[in-house]
Amino acid sequence: MTNNPLISVMMPTYNNGKYIKQAIESIYAQNYNNMEIIVVDDGSTDNTREILNQYKDVKYFYIEHKGISVARNMALEKSKGEYIAFLDSDDYWLPNKLNTQMQYFKDHPDCQIVFTKYENIFENEELKKNKRAMHEKAIEDTFKQYLPSTVLKKELFDKYGAFDEKFSGIEDAEFIYRISMKGINIKHYIDKVFYIRRIHGKNITLQQNRTIKSIITSILRKGVLNK
Repeated sequence: MTNNPLISVMMPTYNNGKYIKQAIESIYAQNYNNMEIIVVDDGSTDNTREILNQYKDVKYFYIEHKGISVARNMALEKSKGEYIAFLDSDDYWLPNKLNTQMQYFKDHPDCQIVFTKYENIFENEELKKNKRAMHEKAIEDTFKQYLPSTVLKKELFDKYGAFDEKFSGIEDAEFIYRISMKGINIKHYIDKVFYIRRIHGKNITLQQNRTIKSIITSILRKGVLNK
């Protein structure tokens, strides 16, 4: 038996068979003992399904390719946890992430969403030199509020709605903006790296820099994400 609240770990994926095993194993490596893992496969054509078949307690759902926002929303619909955690299938967590964040909730009763520090890693040196990848580094240096690093209370979705599917690929930034405009404190932050984001050239965000820049500029003008 456990008194820990259930955390639903939501993972959308699309053709990330090369990385997803490390992502799943980083969830299992957590020392938190009450969680469910929900993977929504957004139409992968690689070996993603075969890899996930090795994990019998992973709740796996396959849909036609419709974009990451749709996949996130389906995972949300399937989730049963009081809390939601995110992990993209090409990234991974460091140990003790969930326990640290759940302890933060206990220590800060007013908290509804808590971020952690994250770190970019580059698949190769060429990418590291690439200006688009450097743009991602600039975003990392500017913003602490990176949604995939969070644990949040599911009630935020109940109150303020799911991900906006018009913003596929940047739905996380839009959601943060939306809840902040509703008065949710988004400055709860753990200044330690627990989330590793892999830059490998196919990331959705790398393909939409112009749109991301526009949204982030708008957010900055509102003063929402100031440190």
